[in-house]
Amino acid sequence: MKISKLIPKSLSARFAKSNGDTELSSEEATATIHQSEDNNTPGSTTHEPVGESLIPSCAPPIAEYDEIATTGTEQLRPSNASSQAERRSTSTVQSSRCPFRHGTVLSGPYPGYAHGNPKRGICPNGCRPQLSLDITQLETPSDTLLREAMEFIELYYHERQEEMEGAGGFLPKKERVAVIKKSIDETGTYEHTFDELQHGAQVAWRNAPKCANRKYWQQLKLLDCRDVATNTEIFSCCVQHLAKAMACGSSEAYITVFKPAPPDLRASLLSTASDHTTHADGPRIWNDQLLQYAAYIDDQGKVTGDPKNLRFTEMLKERFGWDGPPDGKKGPHDYLPLVIQADPQGPPELFEVPLEMCPPVHIHHPRANVTKHAVVPDSSGVCPGHDCRRNYVTAVPFNGWYANTEVVRDLTDEGRYNMLVPVARALGMDVDLQPGEAPFWKDEVMHILSTAVFHSYKFAKVAMIDHHTLIDMFWAWYGNEMRLRRYCPVNWKWVIPPMSPSTNRAYVGLNKAQEYTLKPAYIIGRSALQLETNYFGLRDPEKAVKKLVHCVFLAILFKRCIARMRGRKQPVLIIYASVTGNAAKYASDLGAILRSCSNVSFFDACGVLEANVMALIQSSTLTIFVSSTQGNGELPSLSHKFFSFLFDKNGHLLTGKQCAVLGFGSTAYPVFCGAAIHLSKKLAQVGAEEVIPLGKCDYVKGEAGTFYNWTTKLVAKMANNPSASDLVLKLSDNIKESNASSLVETRSMLGSVKVEIFSGAEVCNAAALSYMTSRRASIDASSHSAKRILAPLEMVNDRIVQIIGSSGLRSPDKKFLEGRVISRDDIISSTVNEGGIEAVARKTSLLKIDLQSCGNPPYEPGDHIRVVPRNVISPEELETFAGHLSGDLSLDDHIYASFKNGDTPRSEIAISLPLLDECLDNLIPLDHFLENLAALKAPVSMQSCLDLACLATDAKDKAILDGIGRNTEQYENMCNLSGMKWIELFRTFPSLSKKVSIDLLLCNMKTNHSRCKAIVGQELHIVVGRFIYSRGGSKMEAGVCSTFLRLQLSP
Repeated sequence: MKISKLIPKSLSARFAKSNGDTELSSEEATATIHQSEDNNTPGSTTHEPVGESLIPSCAPPIAEYDEIATTGTEQLRPSNASSQAERRSTSTVQSSRCPFRHGTVLSGPYPGYAHGNPKRGICPNGCRPQLSLDITQLETPSDTLLREAMEFIELYYHERQEEMEGAGGFLPKKERVAVIKKSIDETGTYEHTFDELQHGAQVAWRNAPKCANRKYWQQLKLLDCRDVATNTEIFSCCVQHLAKAMACGSSEAYITVFKPAPPDLRASLLSTASDHTTHADGPRIWNDQLLQYAAYIDDQGKVTGDPKNLRFTEMLKERFGWDGPPDGKKGPHDYLPLVIQADPQGPPELFEVPLEMCPPVHIHHPRANVTKHAVVPDSSGVCPGHDCRRNYVTAVPFNGWYANTEVVRDLTDEGRYNMLVPVARALGMDVDLQPGEAPFWKDEVMHILSTAVFHSYKFAKVAMIDHHTLIDMFWAWYGNEMRLRRYCPVNWKWVIPPMSPSTNRAYVGLNKAQEYTLKPAYIIGRSALQLETNYFGLRDPEKAVKKLVHCVFLAILFKRCIARMRGRKQPVLIIYASVTGNAAKYASDLGAILRSCSNVSFFDACGVLEANVMALIQSSTLTIFVSSTQGNGELPSLSHKFFSFLFDKNGHLLTGKQCAVLGFGSTAYPVFCGAAIHLSKKLAQVGAEEVIPLGKCDYVKGEAGTFYNWTTKLVAKMANNPSASDLVLKLSDNIKESNASSLVETRSMLGSVKVEIFSGAEVCNAAALSYMTSRRASIDASSHSAKRILAPLEMVNDRIVQIIGSSGLRSPDKKFLEGRVISRDDIISSTVNEGGIEAVARKTSLLKIDLQSCGNPPYEPGDHIRVVPRNVISPEELETFAGHLSGDLSLDDHIYASFKNGDTPRSEIAISLPLLDECLDNLIPLDHFLENLAALKAPVSMQSCLDLACLATDAKDKAILDGIGRNTEQYENMCNLSGMKWIELFRTFPSLSKKVSIDLLLCNMKTNHSRCKAIVGQELHIVVGRFIYSRGGSKMEAGVCSTFLRLQLSP
């Protein structure tokens, strides 16, 4: 009885998902037989028995087997049985008498060719492949069985006799031949011993031409399950196989053999091993692998899972009613159930594979700073730890381990998970090539994925081998085989690895290698479609046509919907939490960039909780969180109420929602961007999807570069969405061509701002006239004194009177109480030196504030007060700065700003132009504007540099301003060198003197926002942390509010 026919199918990597981490897998240390027509992975090390294993063929002539000598070069003697000789007299098959004992060489199912010379012999004896069809025409099935049995016994005793002699039950060769002949004559088959069966499986692996890991063929272990008869028992054996494989991390190869085909069907099996339609029936496992991932297709034609298994998954649904895992949660990494049919006449059954039997391997990159490259844009993937197959005639699961390239190909091939482009975009690579550019990004992505896959398997303690070690080992093993055994079938295009193939000697050394079939052999068996048809019959063609028409209709409808959507703007919500207004300003810039392709809404998390914000979150397709950091890495205190309400009570609104987080902080503090990190964790807890990694903008090293790079990645991610509108794609192209900073729409705002300037004397006279006019009724206008007072005021500018009448004069401190710092105690003081320069100095002080003039408001410990700092700038510096502005201004002048575009809501102005919003429709003294409202010590933004470049008259100034306005690296270098502060603008760029107007300042400068401080004592005590830092050079800078409070009182 023949060794059960082991039919290998191609190994396909399986991936399982875990928590958004993208992850991969592959095979390792031993070899798996990898020979399937549906997976073209060259160099694959996973040939798996999936069908039948054929005993060798190339022994003495079919005829006259009477005995086989037990020593020396075995000679075959004719049998004395005349009837047997007559029965075989017509046979002319040339059985191999080759001294190398490889048996009959067949050209099928493996093609049997040598590159460049198909007639070359496979061994020094000149043996050449024969056509299987020729043999079947010249032999009867029983002749073939006997010939192949004798060839196998010849090979077996040659290789195993010395080791097995003395073992219990081991027969001498002559006796064993007699037992086999008698069994074949009486029953039409014979049964292998355990050692014969195990050695036959091992030799089949050694003969597999498409496997590169055959070095370990002798380590294959047999699990003999030929006594198993029911579906449940077969499944239990498969689970046992998985358990044994995973117990050693899949570093050992096992093969489980179930009972062979019945004797009465063996004839058709032997007649033509390569003809699938004549395979014998026996226990069958319909799956290509014991572990495979399902694939689901939605109404729009999008496939989730492994597309290779889409047809099999649909068959499970239609024939067995299986529609996903038992918990009902469909995903891209759901194990398919096993379809087992122990009896070809009996019904097949479904069995769910326990996940704990083969937990997934989570893919991550070994270097922490590259974990964001892991895919898993998103794209992230998982692979089971080993590979198992099935057969059809006799089910034969077989396991080995992956080479890293197999998993990488399963991740990146277009017919599989097709993750090459998503991973590249997640890595920040530009996959949209310009004319003349080469797509070398593909090589880089393959390398990163290969490193991540190999590291992840090692980290999970699951066996895997890298493709360089694999092909080097195979080349050495192949050389030994050719020296010792003098033959070795090889399929060059399968053995050579698909990555870096020419980096090893085998690339050229094997280019004349020959592929042919030797038995025992692993040969592809029936497909699941054939098995389905055999049992259920053909599918209903009418039903298939209806389904096709339905799919076509849905495809046309989907195409029309996409066409309509491409011209629409998607709703985007930006939620910002700002302490000083810096985060709000950048949130405004982000909104200005996205406004061309999205309907952008804003919400201030530090403001009043509005009822419609939850509706905005629910309706938005993208929610962006922008937050500054307060205190020891905390969220702004005024935003606690909103975020608690959002995450604790309404977190379900963010489940599955696309989100992004951008944080602002300072590396001068121990916890950098702690607020943004906290938000990112909260989003993960409620099940939101962060489309790009968390952005962290550092005030010390420069925020603009990080902000614009992060924004560029965000827009690129939006453009990668299959449903992205043409407006998003256009914005993405514009950013690639220029810079995100050039898309901020402040210039259009600038044209809508009108600023009127009045002298101090005019304002005083107008104010007096307004007052006297209101009192005119109580004054005797005919009196001489009244005429003398009112006469000069009649000449006052009516516009000023109108302004005063409508809005009044701006009181510098109308919103705040006036206090006085009466004591200060330094609590903590620390200094950090870098290269001999005091880089960061931190000081924490306890300040006591006197509010007696305000009636001592009843503050309590734990309350917060808002401190409004002034610019610590001397009056002379303010006068100099005002003198450089256009319009010959002095500090006594007053300004009045109005906004001419009535379509722009005031809330949007407050976000995008906070300084303008602070001054809008108020008559404000210029000295108060410069000293209290405008952030003169804040850096000039990149967009402001572009606006100022248009005003510079000196070519050098213009070039510098334009360069730093378009290049983030140049901008940050300039900030490190000079600070780029507004107060120093005219010293750095003299040609801007008398060119900069007040309206440009209103549209480009930040405002001096108040800072929240907690009261820590019964009296009005507050704790203030002050830090002094360097941006990288020798120039030192200090915090605005802490410096202001410190200078109120000397210690």
